[in-house]
Amino acid sequence: MKFITRIIRLSLIILLLMPSLNIPAKSIKNNNDIFDGKGDIFANQALLSTVFEKLYNLENNKQGKINIVHIGDSHIQADFFTNAIREALQLKFGNGGFGFTFPYRLVRTNGTSRVKYICNASWQSLLNVYPVADVGVGLSGIALYTSAEDFVLQLYTEEGYEFSNVKIIYPTVEPHYRMSVTADPLEVSSSGTVTASTIGMRYHTVKSGEGLYGISRKYGVTITQIKNANGLKSNLIKPKQRLKIPVKAGARSTKLVQTKASTSNIEKDSIDYVNLETKPYYSSYTSDTLLNRITILPADKQAMYNLNGFVIENDKPGVIYHSIGVNGAKLSDYNKYPLFFEQLPILQPDLVILSFGTNESFGRLSQTEYIYQVQEFIENIKKLNPFATVLVMTPPPSMFRNRRINTYIIDYSDALMGMNNVPVWDLYTRMGGASGIAPKGQYARMIARDKVHYTTGGYQAQGELFASDFIDAYNNYKKNIKIEDTVEHK
Repeated sequence: MKFITRIIRLSLIILLLMPSLNIPAKSIKNNNDIFDGKGDIFANQALLSTVFEKLYNLENNKQGKINIVHIGDSHIQADFFTNAIREALQLKFGNGGFGFTFPYRLVRTNGTSRVKYICNASWQSLLNVYPVADVGVGLSGIALYTSAEDFVLQLYTEEGYEFSNVKIIYPTVEPHYRMSVTADPLEVSSSGTVTASTIGMRYHTVKSGEGLYGISRKYGVTITQIKNANGLKSNLIKPKQRLKIPVKAGARSTKLVQTKASTSNIEKDSIDYVNLETKPYYSSYTSDTLLNRITILPADKQAMYNLNGFVIENDKPGVIYHSIGVNGAKLSDYNKYPLFFEQLPILQPDLVILSFGTNESFGRLSQTEYIYQVQEFIENIKKLNPFATVLVMTPPPSMFRNRRINTYIIDYSDALMGMNNVPVWDLYTRMGGASGIAPKGQYARMIARDKVHYTTGGYQAQGELFASDFIDAYNNYKKNIKIEDTVEHK
């Protein structure tokens, strides 16, 4: 099967090069027309039976949580890929909460828009891609730290991701933070002062025929304000799209990142703090009601305050889909920080998904060394999470400079699909390989100009492909259960 798959992929590359020979290449419309069923792109599905059994019990009994942890590089950090999977699985099995979240925006890098942060102090960061440093690079793959003794940090979520349980993760055994659920909301004004008031958002679901002009008139805001709130590059919107509508805030700034420490409207001596349950590396709090905001402040004076992230979940049964990504990261970057694996059990993972290979390919890492890094990563996970299932995804198609085909990705994908100790989902093949991103390929308009990253729509399409194949595999598992039950009762 591996030999046949390799021949097919080489054939696709030849098809990709046909335009230079004036021979028309056939556009790939449906990968399943070429690859004989999803068994060719989802290897070792039987190894997912433990996870599927938990999902089956969740679906039927409506009790408990299933924790899925997706770890990777820049393809994962933005959360477009992972959120598409999150939404699909939570639609089917229930929304157990957002999961792991990190204040990417406080250090001016990209992250999810569903959980936001605001703070009155500057924070510094160190990514795991840099040489090892003693600054507590843990579960986020990024060390986040500040020396500001009077910082006030707030986390708040958009509608649909309210939470009743929150965990604060840090690299020390002893906690250095306090939490309030009653403190006033913060806003950074244009003068650089943190004040309370208008950080809230309304939400509008686009109806057929509606445009940004009409929506802006309806809510009394400008088109630019709506575009900025939703990260829109153009005025194009589509029916059923959910838009954030900023609450009218006069002349005050709506910046969410503070570049220097400043005063806060919050009187710390009058804040009501909650009682935190503390364990090594994290503190947790459970509320009787759903929350959409928490406030974090220092508990005592420290030379440095270091955070590794937060976990938020609700009181409902369902799937929690944790997303952890670092721009430019390789497997070896995570492997070199033991704290990452020591903190991973905090998420209680049932399934861990690995998405790596793009950065390794640009480093010209050999197929043998790549698989060694994958196996080391899996071993490090299993040491402290022996009952977690690990699933590996092959990297998506990409190109080197001068539009040269990234053949390293082909080698990595072949090697991963040849592994027999973990389930593997072949994203490379699912997207049609190199032909999928060729000028006439199915995903040609979904890959970015660098021919490495993808557009928001491209990542969403990848997430939907995986969710579809994963649910199909789960449904096959259920069919087999029913067949076995029928046989036993005869």
